[in-house]
Amino acid sequence: MPAFALIFMMLLSPLVKAASFSTMIDDLSLSELELTFSESKVASVLGSSGKDLTKDEQRAAAVLVSAGILSPDDLLSVARVASKYQQFRQSQAGKSDHLIGPFGASVTHTRLNRIGDHSELLKEQAFITSLQQLLSRGVITGYDLRKVNINDGFDPQKTLTYSHSSIVHLKQLSTLLKSEGVDGLLYAAPKISAFLFRDEWGEPPDNVEELKDGTRVVNGKEWVVFFEFESSVEKSKFHRVVTTYAKKDLENQPGLIADAWWQPFYYSETLVEDFAHINLVLLKSNTTEATLTVLPEKVMRVKSALDNGGWEITVEDVWVNKPFYRFLQGGYK
Repeated sequence: MPAFALIFMMLLSPLVKAASFSTMIDDLSLSELELTFSESKVASVLGSSGKDLTKDEQRAAAVLVSAGILSPDDLLSVARVASKYQQFRQSQAGKSDHLIGPFGASVTHTRLNRIGDHSELLKEQAFITSLQQLLSRGVITGYDLRKVNINDGFDPQKTLTYSHSSIVHLKQLSTLLKSEGVDGLLYAAPKISAFLFRDEWGEPPDNVEELKDGTRVVNGKEWVVFFEFESSVEKSKFHRVVTTYAKKDLENQPGLIADAWWQPFYYSETLVEDFAHINLVLLKSNTTEATLTVLPEKVMRVKSALDNGGWEITVEDVWVNKPFYRFLQGGYK
């Protein structure tokens, strides 16, 4: 059975408080699979790791390693095994539909290649037309369109919402976070977006559309990404990593991961040091929601422009990284 299938099985299994590899295997309903692992296969999978385990525990550990849940090096630390397993225990109802995997894991890279398409969202032409009118009138600087209530079930204290258009970027960022000692789970889903194009960004890409009034808008097929950390402290670590390695300050700047943006976009639903307070205006239908990032002093103007649209409108407080805050103010870096 492919490792991806094993991961999927595990995500749907009851959560357990297992202290041993064999107990984990039992509770994940992988006992029959474990019996197919010969001693030579176990040795091949584990290498020099797990020598202090009993043969039964070695075999169970080899199954967990083959499934991508653990790595052979994890067996050197009880704390690391517990931490890795806890990441999967956090995959509860309401989130697992969009779970990609732990930061830096091979299964995460694999699943990012299969993340889905944007076809259903692109059918929401009434939403899109109305929002483009707001862009051309200067009421908003951009919008996102995504599955309704997609962020339900996340702990706001431990979660950052990130946006990007490049799967390569997300793969590299996931691995970069792991290499910098930041652990957690990555969730992602398709979204479509549009935002004002700044002349200072240089030559416009192919997906820039010029509206009738001359306003230039970037139309993108992107992904909304939820980074769920092990603690709220990791949010600041994430911010440092992105600022150092995933934010462009110069054209052709060396030392950055692929497809770095001038103004990365990520926000927290709780206060984070060095983030700026803005409002998130949400327009909801039965299946889809549009999110508008708005400066607090402009919320009433935006709400007034939306009042006749027949949408369910809510306004939330969020805290956004400073480069994106400057974008909302009209800057480009």
